[in-house]
Amino acid sequence: MNRLRTAIIAIAVPLIAGSCASYNAHQRAQEAEKLKNWDEAVVQYEKALDLNPDNLRTKIELQRARLEASRVHFEKGKTLRAAAATAVGDEQLRLAQLAGTELQLTVKLDPTNQYAAVEMSKVIQLITDANRAADKNSIAEIKKRAISKAAPPVLNPASNQPISLSFPHDTPVKDIYKALGSAYGINILFDQAVKNDPISIELKDVTAQQALERVMQAAGHFYKALDEHTIIVAPDNPQARRDYEDLVIRTFYLSNGDAEQVTNVVRTMLEARNVFPLKALNAITIRDTADKVRIAEKIIEANDKAKAEVIVDVELIQIDLDKSQQMGFAIQGTNGVLSGVPTSTDTANTAPPPVNLGTVRNLKSGNWTFTLPSVAYAFMKSAGESQTLANPELRISEGEKATLHIGQRVPVPVTTFNSIGVGTTANGAVSPVTSFQYQDVGIKVAMEPRVHHNREVTLKLTVEVSDVGPNKNIGGQDLPSFLTRTIEDTIRLKDGETNVLAGLIQQTDANSDTKTPFLGDIPILGRLFTQNTNTRRRTDVMLTMTPHIIRIADITDEDVAPMWVGTQNNITFRGVSPRLESQATVDPFTPRATGQFETDVATDGRVTVPTTTMPTAPTPGSAPNNPFARPNPTPPGPQGSNELPPQTPQPSTKELMAAAAATPQVAASPRIAAQPAQISLKPGEERLWPLVAMDVEGLSTNQIVMHYDPQAMNVADVSFGPAMKIDPQKPPVVTIDGEHGLIRVTSSDGQPLRFNSGGDLAALRVRGGMTGDTFLVIDDPHIKNIRGEAVASTVSGGRAKVE
Repeated sequence: MNRLRTAIIAIAVPLIAGSCASYNAHQRAQEAEKLKNWDEAVVQYEKALDLNPDNLRTKIELQRARLEASRVHFEKGKTLRAAAATAVGDEQLRLAQLAGTELQLTVKLDPTNQYAAVEMSKVIQLITDANRAADKNSIAEIKKRAISKAAPPVLNPASNQPISLSFPHDTPVKDIYKALGSAYGINILFDQAVKNDPISIELKDVTAQQALERVMQAAGHFYKALDEHTIIVAPDNPQARRDYEDLVIRTFYLSNGDAEQVTNVVRTMLEARNVFPLKALNAITIRDTADKVRIAEKIIEANDKAKAEVIVDVELIQIDLDKSQQMGFAIQGTNGVLSGVPTSTDTANTAPPPVNLGTVRNLKSGNWTFTLPSVAYAFMKSAGESQTLANPELRISEGEKATLHIGQRVPVPVTTFNSIGVGTTANGAVSPVTSFQYQDVGIKVAMEPRVHHNREVTLKLTVEVSDVGPNKNIGGQDLPSFLTRTIEDTIRLKDGETNVLAGLIQQTDANSDTKTPFLGDIPILGRLFTQNTNTRRRTDVMLTMTPHIIRIADITDEDVAPMWVGTQNNITFRGVSPRLESQATVDPFTPRATGQFETDVATDGRVTVPTTTMPTAPTPGSAPNNPFARPNPTPPGPQGSNELPPQTPQPSTKELMAAAAATPQVAASPRIAAQPAQISLKPGEERLWPLVAMDVEGLSTNQIVMHYDPQAMNVADVSFGPAMKIDPQKPPVVTIDGEHGLIRVTSSDGQPLRFNSGGDLAALRVRGGMTGDTFLVIDDPHIKNIRGEAVASTVSGGRAKVE
């Protein structure tokens, strides 16, 4: 009865204590609930529920308290977020962090509150923006501010409205420049080497910038802007370029790339000599023309990318199986001792005592002592199995090597002999000196990843499985041996794909027999007196690898877009351009604003140029003076007469300008022509041969077809200019048949090719072949207007002379 009473008390006391603790926690929760302290109420209800998990009432009250606490934190979070949205600087960041804490508690207390999750995302974005604004000294922000600091003078004519330029007869080029300056309010200076050669030129619907470029290309000149309204014209040759081109020194600080590698790329692509890597700062300093520095900037931005990184999940399983079996009869412990013989007193001498003939004569049977042999029969069989499991995660950068070793290091003795110093005895004898080297034993995995842009990973693997083998006796010394299996392989896996490497099995069998003398050699019966030992050891290794890409190089559209860099002898950022301030203008790959070339479109889809008059001095923003309008054609002779009209004297430039002011312009027909109309090539020489389109705005064609002699000239590729309207997702298709000398340009989506306003339509990269002449023939493109009606056009090719 006493034992029963004790057991009841032992069971009842904890129950009563737990019930009291649960009751006290429930009471404290209700008191906190009365005080609207919902956080404390949640804590006490959870404690009461832990002590009494089956109490349904406590569960309901806990859920109510959690909802109320979530509501309170949500209201605080919204208030703090609204305050952070209007604050600035450090105060904004502090308020946003407090709002984030409140909203995080809201979501934790009530995971179903989707509104709180949305507000939380807004706060996270607000914190990110605040951190970015606070980090004004980051390298990215510094680079952005540096772009707008230094800028050379940019030509700013009084007007940029398009006009037509018409000088069909040879006119001194300086007179044309002066007329352009008068029309656009530009001061034009001339280098002493500029010659006043006569040229003839005719352009339609061109702006001031385009007119200057076309005239200078025809005359072989270039210009440099001295200020917004002043330029100087110089002959386009290497010496003049060196005299007028300003040099720029700029330092690029790399965030990811190696300074020496990127320097080699810039030197090779631009043939620039003044490019210096700074290893300490991982930076590159360049001194060159502004155009080359801008091109170098694009190259550096395309190559300064963060290395891709992968996490490789490695799962390794090694199974070791040891089996041994010992069975058979063996005799152990047989020996004999001769006693009663005088022994040596030299304790250091361990050799047997000497025995003389007198001693032998006195030997008796009592002097011999024998130990009876023990007989043992072994009957033992054992089996052991061990398993090694490892699951590491390796984070590796592209191009770097990671090594994993799972196992142990075994000491290996190494003996050396020294003639002096350590190991030399007093009499000069040489004694060995033994040291130890450690050998890695186990499983070693080395891998080097390469991340492809299609999110696949190539792993270069080396797997080595080693173990300690039986000792080898070399020179009277037992030395350990090692068993090694090595696999070298290169595999390519998708992101998240698992590769299994199995079959690395190693099995060792050992068998030995221990026989009783004479008895073990008896046929058949000798097996009873033989002890057999059989040992088997088996090792199996299985390795799995799963790569996960966590970072990949940030390749943008600008990185893969082509960059026009001019010609071999004149490298410029915008391509072939007879000016020196091109580094300050817009990127040539950015679509131009359509308002820059606004014209009026007639009802038939053809472009018309507005009629302008010549004011004495143009005002900024007004239409330009137009001294280049075509004069009225000479009227024909009387109807039915075969006589030619009377010849009139050639009008001067001033007369042309005066006549242009009073002559209204008519609708211009679209034209496509090669410019210049004739080029000279040497065998193997490469040049760009531009195609220019005028008065083509709003028009379209199904295809553009060109022919040439493939023996005299070869066309490598065709690039498009701003006059061709190009969709980056569906660029035009260019087909070059070098065997038959055929170029065909079509759209990639079956829709017509559309044109922008006049300008460079395309550029053919041509290479000289055999000596001779060839003509570039352009077929009639059958141009149509916006209503699909055919529009009469003028198409002219060009002539290439290979000499």
